[in-house]
Amino acid sequence: MPIYEYKCNLCNKTSSFISLRVSEVIEPYCKFCGNKQVEKLISRVAILKSEEKRMESLLDPSKFSDLDEKDPRSIERFMRRMGKELGDEIGEDFEGSVEEALSEAESSSDLKEEENL
Repeated sequence: MPIYEYKCNLCNKTSSFISLRVSEVIEPYCKFCGNKQVEKLISRVAILKSEEKRMESLLDPSKFSDLDEKDPRSIERFMRRMGKELGDEIGEDFEGSVEEALSEAESSSDLKEEENL
């Protein structure tokens, strides 16, 4: 089922219309202000991956190219990317765990810097 989106030329809000058939004619309008002068938008396309393809993509060496294991921010970016790829499988407390680990890493690096002074 295609979903068509239109931006209102008057209020700049977006209205979506679902079509049950490709041959169905849609007369778009703004669902917020009723204006019929709307502009068709190009919508994002989502591609579903099988579980096997998703796991294969996690092992792709290019995913590790910008990873610097000595930089906590680099690790954070990597973990967030992996978290998005895994979705619900990682658990609800993932974001909190990443934040906690990042703050611990930063505080330990601060202590090492102080010791070197």
